[in-house]
Amino acid sequence: MDNSADIDSPELVSAEVTAGQETRKVLLLQIFRQIVTVVGAMILFRLLDAGPFGLWGMVFPLMMLPRMAATLGVSVAAVQKEHLSEEQKSALFWVTLLLGAFAGLITGLLGHLFSWLYGVPELAWICWAFAGTSVVEASSLTHQTLLQRELKIGRIAGIKLLGQAIAVSVGIYTGYQLGEDVIAYGIVALIAMEYAEMVINALGLWLAAGWRPGRFRTKEITGLLRFGGYYSCSSLVFYLGQNLDKVLLAAVIGSTRSGQRMMGMYSAMYHLMMKPVYFVTDPVTSVMLPSLSRSRGKREEYRRLAEGFYLFTATLLLPAGVGLLVVSPDVVPLLGGAKWDPATGMLFGLAPAVCVHGLINISGSLLASAGQARRLLCASLVLLLIQAQAYAAGYFFGHHFGLQFGVTAEHATAVGIAVSYSAVLLMVSIPYLLFCYRSVEMQMGSTIYQCLRLLGFAFLMGVGVWFVRGQLSGLYPAVRLIICVAAGAGMYALLAWSALQQNVWPFIRRSGIRGSQT
Repeated sequence: MDNSADIDSPELVSAEVTAGQETRKVLLLQIFRQIVTVVGAMILFRLLDAGPFGLWGMVFPLMMLPRMAATLGVSVAAVQKEHLSEEQKSALFWVTLLLGAFAGLITGLLGHLFSWLYGVPELAWICWAFAGTSVVEASSLTHQTLLQRELKIGRIAGIKLLGQAIAVSVGIYTGYQLGEDVIAYGIVALIAMEYAEMVINALGLWLAAGWRPGRFRTKEITGLLRFGGYYSCSSLVFYLGQNLDKVLLAAVIGSTRSGQRMMGMYSAMYHLMMKPVYFVTDPVTSVMLPSLSRSRGKREEYRRLAEGFYLFTATLLLPAGVGLLVVSPDVVPLLGGAKWDPATGMLFGLAPAVCVHGLINISGSLLASAGQARRLLCASLVLLLIQAQAYAAGYFFGHHFGLQFGVTAEHATAVGIAVSYSAVLLMVSIPYLLFCYRSVEMQMGSTIYQCLRLLGFAFLMGVGVWFVRGQLSGLYPAVRLIICVAAGAGMYALLAWSALQQNVWPFIRRSGIRGSQT
């Protein structure tokens, strides 16, 4: 059915305005979250060194994979569902809580297995220590889902900002209290951080949602479990592909202290690379799924909303990826000091992934909103196979060429896998997005054209920043970095002014979302 007549209807405008307003709130709160995390990282990198971050990098997939597989799909199904009764809400809560407890148990058991595989005995107790966080998070996922259904995304972001600020403070305090034991037990500070964040988030979400669960009735959850099962599987596969690089690194270099340091640097640089991605995609995905799910019966509204989200993401992340690539030699010394110098090559290799990572991430919300969880699972499986081959190639070439350049095998391996991580995402991005667009019966030509145009602007900006940085070689890295970031932002604003007005300004000023009108 042709819904072009609805293009300016009050309902369409209202949906766009609501989604835009909430995205704007989250985007502004994300700025403060980034400040908190960067300042916290600067202190913790120096306080704990890279070793505890290496252990954290080994544990993180073992904690997140069971958690996502157990809980995420059911919550997404509840957001996507048009109507949700009180009985279904209660059933969702109890099932999610039980699945969270099961995920925690799996994390603890995996710790024993992987401590043997990696040759790192302490991994067993660390996994059990982190296991309880899955239960704490599961206790508030239903409340977060209810807030998402009502598009109260700004409240969720505010709660998470508070949780992150308190968590960083707890981590720093714990690290200082460890004193001389910080080298051996620095991971305790990261454990304390995780629990502090999860507990504050859970309390805040319960208060904000103002809802209490009732009795559990199994029949009320059957439909949600069916859809959620496919989505959980696809999320699990997708997340495995994103973390297979760290699993491979842990297997080949994680058994030695020097290897754990390189693993810690790689994990820290990976999370640093993902900060601009999460900065943009967190507000987008939190609004994208509920708003598209409510609009799927109105074809023109759905198209405009979806394309608006993609162009907003591309407009911000393409220059972020190029810029991070150019300034990476200044970022690492500023955050961690001279002892973190080996991480510069890792960040340089990972930085290009920022350009396309966000576009791939938000595609899950696009397919889920249209009920295409099976297609999402198939696409995730294909992507996983390609990523596995790329990481293996990155390990081989990194190890081989590293010996020729006179760096340690652990360092060369980490850099090689970092490069392969970016290379595989850049290679599959357009085919992956084309598949997702076709799955929801949308044309991608206009989006591709505008993204390539934005990439050209980002490339010109990168050349300009590279030139500016070369002229400031004698300055202190922090000063040089600030000047380069300001220059890059100014150059990109001049080059892409019309795109910023169309794709970004609506979120900040008019609070509406507008896709291409072609």
